[in-house]
Parts: sequence; structure tokens; C-alpha cells
Amino acid sequence: MRWCWFAALDEQTLPVAGAFAAAGARPVAGGAECVLAAWPPGRRPVAGAVRMDARVIDPDGAPAWVSLVLLPRDRSPLFDDPAVSGALRRVLAGPPPNAVSTFVRDASHFSGAVTVRRERPGELRDDPFAWVGPARLFSVEAGLFGRSAPPPGPVIQRYSGEPWPVAGFRESYA
Repeated sequence: MRWCWFAALDEQTLPVAGAFAAAGARPVAGGAECVLAAWPPGRRPVAGAVRMDARVIDPDGAPAWVSLVLLPRDRSPLFDDPAVSGALRRVLAGPPPNAVSTFVRDASHFSGAVTVRRERPGELRDDPFAWVGPARLFSVEAGLFGRSAPPPGPVIQRYSGEPWPVAGFRESYA
């Protein structure tokens, strides 16, 4: 599986039926807790779900801190926007996170990103994607995020509308 669906769910959108991984998330700065969940490719499982790199998800993953940027459809810039390209470059230049993925809803728009850290959570305050949209910091329970290899650099090119850093072309989405 190259990509999967991802969503942040509040009490109004629970349960997480069909999810292959889910975990509670507590905002670091206070606020309402939520559940972060991932579903396999196929039909969009819930309104607002976005596609992400499936290598970031691990149902056996340890607790983590994450920076989450989720942009509404009407505020999603093109993936080629200089702010998005700059954020991708800053990810490649900085200390590699434990995992990172951008979010997409369609083939051309940036819908946000998730950056995962287990050590040095303070580095999430400088999340490069926070330059594109507001970032929320969460402490996430075990059972959702794993570790993925650092993104290959210096490439920031995407393929066929896949979330970065997924590489390679494919025919179409289901």
C-alpha cells in the first residue's frame, strides 16, 4: 500500500469503523482531544479525509508527538506554490523527523502535512509546514505512527498526485 486515508476525528465523527490504525491525540496547548485514524485505499471513509504516505502509519507504533497541518479545501494552495516547495526543502535541510507526509485531496493541491517526532518534540514548534498553514501540536497515543526512512533529497517532485515523499508513477486512484 503506497497511500492511505487519514483524518482527525472529533466526537461528532466517531467511530473509526474500518480504520486499520487509530489513536487518541491530546493537544499540547490545551483544547479538545481527538482521534487520529488511517484507512486503506478505496472509498473516502469520512468527510475531510486526506491521502497520505502509508509508510508513516504503524498500528504497533509507539507514542509520539506530532505537528499536524490540515487545510480546508478552499485554503489549499497548489502543491507547486513556493511556500509549499520551501517547506519541503526545509524538511530536507533540517534534522530528519521520525516520519513525515504531506496530505492531498486531489492531484494538484496541498492539503497539509504531519510531522512525527519521538525525541526532541520541541523541534516541532519550527515545523516547516506551519509556514503554509496553522500547525497544531499533539501528544499521540501508541498505535498509529511509526518511523519511516528520511525523505530522499534533494527531490521534492511528486508523482501522479501522490502525497510527498511517495515516489513513482501509477495509473489512477480508486
